[in-house]
Amino acid sequence: MRMKAVSSILLIGGLLVLAPDSARATDGHFLHGVGAVNSAMGGAGIAAPMSLLGTFYLNPAGLMAFDGTRVEFGFEMFKADRTVSSDAGMGMGSTRSKSEFVPIPAMGWSTKFADNKVAVGVGALAIGGFGVDYAASTSNAILAPRQMGGFGQVYSNYGLMKISPAIAFEVTEQLWLGFAANIDWASLTVDPMPVGAPAADPGPDGVPMTMDDRAIYSGATAADGAFGFGFQAGAIFRPNDLVAIGASFNSAQYFSDFEFNTTYDNPNLANFGTPRTIVFNLDVPMMVGAGLSLKPMPQLLLASDFRYMFYEQTDGFKIPDAQSAFNMDGSVAGFGWENIYSVHVGGDFRASDLVSVRAGYNFSQNPIPDSLAMINLPAPGIVQHHATFGLGIRPTRRIEISAAYYHAFENEGAGMFLSPLGAMPGTTVENKMFENSLLIQFSFATRGSM
Repeated sequence: MRMKAVSSILLIGGLLVLAPDSARATDGHFLHGVGAVNSAMGGAGIAAPMSLLGTFYLNPAGLMAFDGTRVEFGFEMFKADRTVSSDAGMGMGSTRSKSEFVPIPAMGWSTKFADNKVAVGVGALAIGGFGVDYAASTSNAILAPRQMGGFGQVYSNYGLMKISPAIAFEVTEQLWLGFAANIDWASLTVDPMPVGAPAADPGPDGVPMTMDDRAIYSGATAADGAFGFGFQAGAIFRPNDLVAIGASFNSAQYFSDFEFNTTYDNPNLANFGTPRTIVFNLDVPMMVGAGLSLKPMPQLLLASDFRYMFYEQTDGFKIPDAQSAFNMDGSVAGFGWENIYSVHVGGDFRASDLVSVRAGYNFSQNPIPDSLAMINLPAPGIVQHHATFGLGIRPTRRIEISAAYYHAFENEGAGMFLSPLGAMPGTTVENKMFENSLLIQFSFATRGSM
């Protein structure tokens, strides 16, 4: 009976993870934390394995912290508020993206054996993404109809999830080591898709490579999926009951190409409406992290993490060889994101056997240079400061229900209009973004206490 119940929970969790909606990131294009417990702690958890979901996200060595068999599944309702404003000499126009709550699922399972010296488990987590939905506009220059030199309607939707089978070992009573294989899946759609060369005509003056040229990018409106692979390794050292130190390494995740079937979209050219294929590679950057946790009293746990993300070395995010944002054919060379770090701090106070209260803070650098604000209109991952709060309720020793809320405060980035000929003086493109999210998580254990 117990195995049937566990199997049912895993099946439900698996179906949730395969849901089509995507995550919208907070640290670069990553979630700052996964699950209600880890998110409420500001995402800190490399040295503080408080939940399976956070452990699979951050440090597989933390599996050794959970006794018996444990199952967790979580659900997040995420809402980002994005606005783009622009001025091309006719006054500033502003457009707010269509914004709805996006469901973000996660689940995890682990068990111990070999006299509790070894733990194995698997996690399935939505961990990142981006997206906008801007209507075409006659008052906002960047969203002007495409035949008039704007992008028209702009829509993007990128979702990233990973499945991580993991194993952890107790090397000594003080040292835990863990390893996980990351099997990744991502879905992407962007309209218009600037990584394909635009269909360009010389414009009214008939002279190519002048400012009146009409260059129209094709759309990639039919989403394509791609698989990626990498690995994760981590360690936790506990010299005593008061202090723990952790380290984690996530390799770059290498993906197959996205391939989009589309058409040439410039009605002024003879190839208008004829088929074409656009190929784009978007990998996931390597990430390294370190964490510290302190337990100054039995009821209080404090945790902090530092992480570093290597976007400048990652296909799709990097601009190769420090070239222009555009290739010679007018296609965009890459998002141009910079390497960033993030800092996470959080605390968990066990007010009683029934209730825990959690709070945290997360800061992330903005990976997008102001000069590339226009290029990153479909992916405005610019928020930096997050305040997080949470509550855990334990109706029994082996069940915990956790809830959390976080707010990412508004940030903005502005630059000039760009073209293959360079920046256009006297123009402005400004992205703004803030986020709110609600989370719930259910945790079950067959042995020990929550």
